[in-house]
Order: sequence, then C-alpha cells, then structure tokens
Amino acid sequence: MSRTKKFVSGLLLFGLVVAMVCGLSTVNAAKQITLTVWDFKYADPGMHPTMVKIDNMFMQKYPNVKVNHVSQPMDQYYNLLRAAAQANEGPDVALLHGGRGDVYELDQFEVKLDKYIKSWRKEIPEDSWKVAATKRDLKNGIKLIPMTSQGFGFYYNKALFKKAGLDPNVAPKDWNSFLAACEKLKAAGIVPITGGVRDYTADFMFRCLAANVYGKDVYGLQNGKQGFASNAAFKKAAEMMVELKNKGYFDPNGASIPYFMDAINNFAAGKGAIFCGLLSDVGNWYAFGNALGKENVGYFPTINFPEAKNKDMQSFQPVGIGYGVMTWSKNQAMAEKYAEFYARGAGAQTFVAATGALSPNTSLDTASLGYPVLKDIAGYLKKNTSEDFLTMYIGAFEDEFIAANQQLIITGEINPTKYAEQMDKIASQHHQ
Repeated sequence: MSRTKKFVSGLLLFGLVVAMVCGLSTVNAAKQITLTVWDFKYADPGMHPTMVKIDNMFMQKYPNVKVNHVSQPMDQYYNLLRAAAQANEGPDVALLHGGRGDVYELDQFEVKLDKYIKSWRKEIPEDSWKVAATKRDLKNGIKLIPMTSQGFGFYYNKALFKKAGLDPNVAPKDWNSFLAACEKLKAAGIVPITGGVRDYTADFMFRCLAANVYGKDVYGLQNGKQGFASNAAFKKAAEMMVELKNKGYFDPNGASIPYFMDAINNFAAGKGAIFCGLLSDVGNWYAFGNALGKENVGYFPTINFPEAKNKDMQSFQPVGIGYGVMTWSKNQAMAEKYAEFYARGAGAQTFVAATGALSPNTSLDTASLGYPVLKDIAGYLKKNTSEDFLTMYIGAFEDEFIAANQQLIITGEINPTKYAEQMDKIASQHHQ
C-alpha cells in the first residue's frame, strides 16, 4: 500500500474515532440529569453531613447525576407537597413518613414501586412494606422505600440508678417497681423522669403505655372494634400519668423544656435518670450511648400494669421515614435508584452508622456498631411489637390536638374519662 493510501486510511480511521468520541460525548451530555430531593431532615445538624456524604456516594456511582437536595421545614412540609401536587411539579424524590395520613392523601402523586423493589424486597420485612403502601393495603401499591423504623421506649442511666441504690441491671418494667425507682431517685436528689408536661414527653409515654393496652389488637382502632373510653386499661394509663405528675417524678422545670432538643440533651448530660425516647434518628440508643457510655444505658419498652392484658410490648412504627418518587418526575428511573440507595447497601449502612437510625433492612450489619442496648431493643422488636396507635389515623392537626389533650390531663385541666372521650371522637372520624 502506498504512503498516500496509508495516510488517507489513517485519516479516515482517525475521523471515525473522533466521530465516535464526539458522539459518545454528545450522548453522555444528553444524559446529564438533576434530581431534586425534598427533605425535612436535611437541615438537622446531626443528619446533614451524613446525607451530604451519601449524596456524594450516589453521584460517584452515577456520574451523570447531580443531586439538588432541598431542606424544607417540617411544620409546613406536607402543605408544600400538596401545593407542588396542585401545580403538578416539584421534587423528583420526597422524604415521607410511613403510615401517616398526610402521605396517604398524596397517594395519586406517588409512583408505585412494587416492580422496582421485586428483586430485593425480602431484605425488608413485609410489615414495613405494608405500612409503605397506601392505607396499609398492599393492593394499593408500595409508595415509599423504608429508610428507618421508629418507635418509643424508656432509656435509663445506669450510673444514676446505682447512685440511688437501685440495681442498674434490673429495669423497672412494672408499675410498682417503676414508682419505687422514681421515689428512690427523687430521695437521692436525682430527677426521676427527664422531660415533663410540655409537648412530646407525655405523648411518647402514652404511646408506650398504649402498646400494652392494645397489643396486636391495635388495628381494631381503625374500624371501631377497639376504643378508648370503653377501655379500662387505657383510662388507667391516663391515671398513671397523672399520678407520676402529682408525685413530682417529672422534671420540676418540665413545663418550660421543649422535648426537641432540650429534654434530650438534658438526659444525655446526666440531668435525669429515665427518659422516654425514640428508637431512631435522635434521642435514642446511639445518642445516649455516645454521651453516657455504651455500657451505661439501659432500656425497657413500656410499663407493665395489671389492667393491661399485654406485657413488655414495644410501640413500633414499621416505617419511620423513607423516600418516595413523585409522578411528575421526568427522571423516575433514577429517582427510584436514589430512594433505594438510602435504604440498602453502602448508603444505608453509612446512614445507620453515622446517625443511629434504626433500619428495617435485615441485611445490614448492626452488631458491629457495638451498642449493648441495641441488642436489648432488637430482642423486644423480634417478639413483642405493637404498632404505634397514633400513626394509624392522624394528620398533623390531630397530632397536635391529641398532644394538647395529653398535657391537659397531666395538668389536671381535664380528667382521664374526658381525655378518653376526646380520643374516641378523633378515632371515629377515621374508621375504615
């Protein structure tokens, strides 16, 4: 072959390569997308660095994607989503609560994820997937991928128990031993119950007690087979809360202390012996283990009392939060991958290890985290769960109304019977 022919052939080959490279570059450029994510956790100082890290991990895995993570205020979050739905535009991905009325109301704007999760569905228990479906009915389709489970229970400071002459390795799980422990703590100059009558302390304690009242029959509250005013154990639970207040076992400054984050920080600083906290995110085993020492935190899920037919029941939300994909998204396939990334594999493991979230994903390695109290919690979760009764039929307005009534009963402004009647009125509006 002559030099001229070789030269021409070389030019043609070079031109072909250039064309291919340019073509690929054009295709790649066309595939560059931005995922907009709305979130009510992103501004939380305890969550933000970790979520930034996970977003970066996701963008490294998918270099053609840019994540636009937008923090939204929790108190306005679902109103903002409703406004986005009316305009039929907004985030590709939205953080949602499991089993909440606000989420179910947005059902028609949430993508069904059943086909997407099929290959790895078994990693997460069906109880969680059920709550991730609209109105807990799998026939309606799964609308979010669970990132966390949530629940409530009592943490206690073993060092303060020992200081008061109590056995730090014996949790005061029944009513009489709980009262006796509070009395000894108070006599030793230790605040028995951190928190008080303001906002969530009373709310979360009621949820713990209700787990023993209703147990596995809690779903009867949805159809009227179970009630409040007609249930002697529920009214007894209300009377127990009043008794704790009257005996001075709550923090004497509790009326002016917000639960988030003041009461949580007080317990973490050793300013009280018992705290009704959460299982995931904040005010939990992770935060208190780091602050008080991993070996210094005890746990029990509820207070056993004779009127309640169940014992040691763990108030539980099979889904705390999870990401859903919105129907108006033009990038639904990538949005589904993003929701998955936070719920399984490296993304989920990073989230749990850094934040103390309680993941429903059974494939994650939580034992390596090294928190003994987490083993205790896991034991209750395996055998004694009762789904949190308040998440079944309430939205934001009713949540606040119930919390207000819980405070009124403790301050003596309404009695246990009136409180139970108020609860029945709310429940009747949501019977299925």
